[in-house]
Order: sequence, then C-alpha cells, then structure tokens
Amino acid sequence: MGAWGTGIFDDDTTCDVRDDYFDLLAEGLSAEEASKSILGSYHEEFDDEEDLEVMTLVYLGLAGAQLEKNHVLENIKIKTITLIDSGAELALWEVSNKEDLEERKKVLAAFKQKLLASS
Repeated sequence: MGAWGTGIFDDDTTCDVRDDYFDLLAEGLSAEEASKSILGSYHEEFDDEEDLEVMTLVYLGLAGAQLEKNHVLENIKIKTITLIDSGAELALWEVSNKEDLEERKKVLAAFKQKLLASS
C-alpha cells in the first residue's frame, strides 16, 4: 500500500479504484456494471479476513468516485459505512503516529457523513 496522507484519495488503491471506475463509465458501462467490474477485479483479495483493510480501501475508493459523480449506489454506500464502522482499515494507521491516526478517524467520519447525506 502506498499512502501519502490521511485523505480518502491519498492512497494508491483508492486512486486506482477511482480511476478505473471513471474509465469504465467513459467506456459506456453503467454505475452498477462498473462497480461490479471493479469489485470482481479485487475479489481475490477479499477472500482472506486479513484483507479487510484492502476491501475497505476498495470500497472507499468506489464510494468516493460515486460521490464525485453524484450517483452513490445504495449497496456500495451500506457496505462502505459498515467497513468504516468496523475500524478494520485503521489498523494500517495504528503503526503511524498518533496525529495521523486521529486525522484519519476524522476523515473517515466526515466521509461517512457525506455518504449518509447522499441519495
């Protein structure tokens, strides 16, 4: 994982997911089709419980991309909020300094609120 900040898209995985999602939309896929394609391409990494961090990053990237396009799918919203609430992704930040961990918690809380406010 390459992360350079605490923001949702300050990470290689979330950026890749967002870029792939936008590319698939540009190719003419619907939001549903593009989401299924992305989740399918990362499915192998979801097979292991230890990879909840990666799953969270994929869903954060996908939900963030959908927020940017103003079409958040309900199933993506629910799963992303569930993963945020689980705290699984924060394990990656616990090895960092305390300030970064606290900032990441704030970023995730704000992102969750954006998702909850989306239609």
